Amino acid sequence: MAPPRKVPAVDSAQNDSIEEVVGNKSDTHDGSSAIAFLHILEEHIHKPSKVWPPLANGIAVAGAAGGWGLSASFTEIAAPNDISSDFDIHFISVEDLDDVTVYEIVLYAVEVEIARVRVARTANQDSTTQVPIQTPMIPANTQIQAKIASAAGNSVATIALHYHEY
Repeated sequence: MAPPRKVPAVDSAQNDSIEEVVGNKSDTHDGSSAIAFLHILEEHIHKPSKVWPPLANGIAVAGAAGGWGLSASFTEIAAPNDISSDFDIHFISVEDLDDVTVYEIVLYAVEVEIARVRVARTANQDSTTQVPIQTPMIPANTQIQAKIASAAGNSVATIALHYHEY
């Protein structure tokens, strides 16, 4: 007769049995079981969207002087400890583009690129838009930075983030 089946420990990383692959009902998004992945999806679907910076204007990010050169330095969008839960970013809210040109906006988590998008401003449109992006899950308390480049050079984009906590 087979030994009785046991419920694995919460967030167990072992894969010795089907129970460990399926997981414990208490697994969190930190686990690697099927239950943990379902937990991530449930949090993703049912937790509210947020913006950064909250109740404030967006952050101005200046580009390099030459066309298509990224800014030499990073502009901090969210400081370490500003977002205290694991999160991912879904949209960049472009609040202003100062030139009629094409821009590339790059987001970084502690100087590691996590997303890149392109936007344009024409003479016949205002400079506001919501740009969809997808980032990996970012650990709580991670600094988020940005750089921009533009076809014209010497451009400034003012941005905010739409993000989702886990």
